[in-house]
Amino acid sequence: MKLKIRRSQKSGMMGNTTFTLDMMAELTADEMALVEKYKLKNQIVYSSERANENAARAQGGSVGGLAALAMDRMTKRMFSIGDLILGQHIESKELDEILAVEHQITTACHNLRDYLDAAASFDGSERILEIAS
Repeated sequence: MKLKIRRSQKSGMMGNTTFTLDMMAELTADEMALVEKYKLKNQIVYSSERANENAARAQGGSVGGLAALAMDRMTKRMFSIGDLILGQHIESKELDEILAVEHQITTACHNLRDYLDAAASFDGSERILEIAS
């Protein structure tokens, strides 16, 4: 698995800086087969604090929370493994937010790599562990 990250910034007319992050996960054919086998494409790998609050409201049965949750997907406040495979573009005026997104996605990809490695190890082979006293 490879995670491609492109960082950039742009300046607005008023001199404001907007930080951008383009991220895309490239999976091998074997990794993609495991993602599909274990139905991982819809697993959320990034969710902003605001999206988490909206998800909690939606779980509580709030109609407004459900609408906000749908909007979060559209505005990239949350996205899944499948979204990351397609590539995602994030913009923010806050550098801290962009760095937090990058960290959360990188951590999620490491976790996905560990998960796929563990899943692939269930191949019928036998392991013998020495348990010391």
